[in-house]
Amino acid sequence: MQASKTLINDTSGNLKLIIATTIGSIFEIFDFIAFVFLSPILAELFFPKELASKAIWFTYLTIAISYLLRPIGGIILGHLGDKYGRKTVFSISILLMSIPSLLIGIMPTYASIGYFATGILIFMRILQGFSVGGEVPGSITYIAEKFKHANYFFACAWLTFGANFAVSIGSQSIRLLTEYTSHEFMLSIGWRIPFIFGSLLTIIGFYIRKSISESEAYQQIQRQKQQTKIPLLELLHSYRYPVISGILLAIIVSLTTSIFHVFLPNLFVTYFHFELSQTAGISSAGAITMALASLLFAYLTKYINPITILQSSLIILALIFAGISFNLISLATINNLYLWVIIISFFLAGINGLFFALLADLFPTQVRYSGVAVCYNIAYIFGAGITPLWTSSILEITHSYHYISLVCLLVASISLINSFNIKKLTHYPN
Repeated sequence: MQASKTLINDTSGNLKLIIATTIGSIFEIFDFIAFVFLSPILAELFFPKELASKAIWFTYLTIAISYLLRPIGGIILGHLGDKYGRKTVFSISILLMSIPSLLIGIMPTYASIGYFATGILIFMRILQGFSVGGEVPGSITYIAEKFKHANYFFACAWLTFGANFAVSIGSQSIRLLTEYTSHEFMLSIGWRIPFIFGSLLTIIGFYIRKSISESEAYQQIQRQKQQTKIPLLELLHSYRYPVISGILLAIIVSLTTSIFHVFLPNLFVTYFHFELSQTAGISSAGAITMALASLLFAYLTKYINPITILQSSLIILALIFAGISFNLISLATINNLYLWVIIISFFLAGINGLFFALLADLFPTQVRYSGVAVCYNIAYIFGAGITPLWTSSILEITHSYHYISLVCLLVASISLINSFNIKKLTHYPN
């Protein structure tokens, strides 16, 4: 009877931990999706009419600026998490994300206060970029350490599930808002709803996180007084090779998901005159596919070496990107775009479902938070932060998506070569 009660308590505690960490992941992506899909409306509301033709580009630049601040947030919050513990930083970071989102949702627009509105919008995105830089790496670090003696690949994959679930919910929310309300409603209060809702979601996450305990791995180095004085310096001095490998591991995920789940469907509205309601559905279908498949591939690590799953997925993705690049696979119709985004999403899950746990395994406890933060945030600058700028530029100049796919092929090939470095660094049993 006592054993049964202990099992129930452990299960309840594990579920609580997963929910507490996943909420941050859901909010980060939901807010990002809302900003991207509402970019045409935000451009209209926060920039002057004389910049109408370039306003969308400036909105994408705002996204890029927020990503550039992520490494700084990751370094500072990662330092605090490695030096003073995961729990406190883990709780603070989710509040730091929610406040800017709430302020964006209630702030006046350019019509009311002119360029002050533009400046406040950019500043709020910068604050979000700073806090997100520490939020996701903190979640990865905490979950990997708490579930180290269980299937932590599967536990970490719930963060991936949450992120992709947020893509689906976010894109469908925007689709419903734009489809069932007027343009006038969206310009008045409709655009505010996703930001206010997202900020309220984080309050639940903060409440849950208040009651979680510090990870056992960190408690152990605390007892033995093995914390590093300046984790970033130790990381760059002793773990440069794992940092480079971690960045190359994360960049294929950030690049491919941002292109095929977010930017490419959205850009097809602008350059190929697809309907927003159609492309939002594509993002949702791809995200749900990857969310479920990520859990599947992570679970399979109980039976198959994680590196084998990683390399197999990269090979298949490289073949698909080659097919798109050389016009053997067409994305020119809505049905084809649906089909291939779903296929790409399934095989990308073989990487996306594993890479959080792989990142955590590249570094010891003393510098794990900092190591994961540096790898994750630098990869997301190049993989997602500047993606709307170069993808929209390519489509504007060439009116062809083939060059975008060619970039994906190049990155997948580099990631495949890097997987052999990951194999050497992690030493998983065959």
